Amino acid sequence: MLPDSGDVPPGWEKSGTLHLNGANPKDGGTLAYGTQGYAATDLEGTVGFGLQSFRTRSQAIGRYTESKSQMASAQVGPAQIPDVDAAFTASYCIGKNYCSTSITLRLDSVFAYVNINTDGPAAADPKVLNSVTRMFAQRIRQVQHGQPPSAKAT
Repeated sequence: MLPDSGDVPPGWEKSGTLHLNGANPKDGGTLAYGTQGYAATDLEGTVGFGLQSFRTRSQAIGRYTESKSQMASAQVGPAQIPDVDAAFTASYCIGKNYCSTSITLRLDSVFAYVNINTDGPAAADPKVLNSVTRMFAQRIRQVQHGQPPSAKAT
C-alpha cells in the first residue's frame, strides 16, 4: 500500500529506509505496520507515509482516537478526503526550525497518516498534502478490495 517512487509527485526521492513490520501479539492487534519517507524538494521538506493495519475496526478506531488526543497541543482541524471513515489535519512547530503538517485517517481497520516536515515556517502546501493523501487512501482501498495498489499522485 505504501507508495513507491513512481507513485509520488515527480522529483520526490526516497528518504530513509522503508520500514515494514508484521503482526505482534503484544501491541494490541497490529497485523502490519509500515512507513516510507520522501525528500520533496518542491516543498523544501520531507513527506512521510505511514500505516497500521489492525485485526478489527475497533482497534483502528482506538489508534485513531489515541493519535488525535496526542495532538491536543497542535492546531487540529477536519479533513475532507473522499472514501475515508474519519480524518483530521494537524499542524505544529517546535521552535522556528521544525514544523509538521499532517493528515491522519482511518479506513475500516487501517490507521494511516501523511505528514510533511519542513524547516519552517508552519504549514506546508495543502494542495500537495491533500493530493498525496487522496492517492494514499485510494491505494489502501484498492488493497482492501483485493486489488493491487495502483493509484498515483497527480
